[in-house]
Amino acid sequence: MHYGEIIGLIGLGLGAAMGLGALFAPDWAAGVVRLKPDPVKPGGYSEFRATYGGLLLLVHLSAFVILLHAPSAMGLAAALPLAAGWFGAALGRTVSMVLDRGKGGEAKIIPIWMGTEIALGLAIAAPILQFIG
Repeated sequence: MHYGEIIGLIGLGLGAAMGLGALFAPDWAAGVVRLKPDPVKPGGYSEFRATYGGLLLLVHLSAFVILLHAPSAMGLAAALPLAAGWFGAALGRTVSMVLDRGKGGEAKIIPIWMGTEIALGLAIAAPILQFIG
């Protein structure tokens, strides 16, 4: 197995671990994203468990299994959309920093999350990036 695939598996594992954490500890997920369930509109915990939990867990875990067992074009294709998704999250935060001043867009945590999202995107894209250059 090439080092790019190992880095990709680590990145996918981290994404799956975050999903697993959110699935079983929605209060943790709510704290990470600085959102909270609305007591007037019940169902917030379900949303954290679904979106930040089950979704992140299974998309990363499925790409992990594909990359582990098919480190070919199929494995690379499984990692690409997830890497792009993490880059898209960093893009969204960049837009927020520009357009959401006064609405929390200047929060000091935003650049930290951007760096984390870019790092995860690069790690997950490592199996593809190893062929560039």
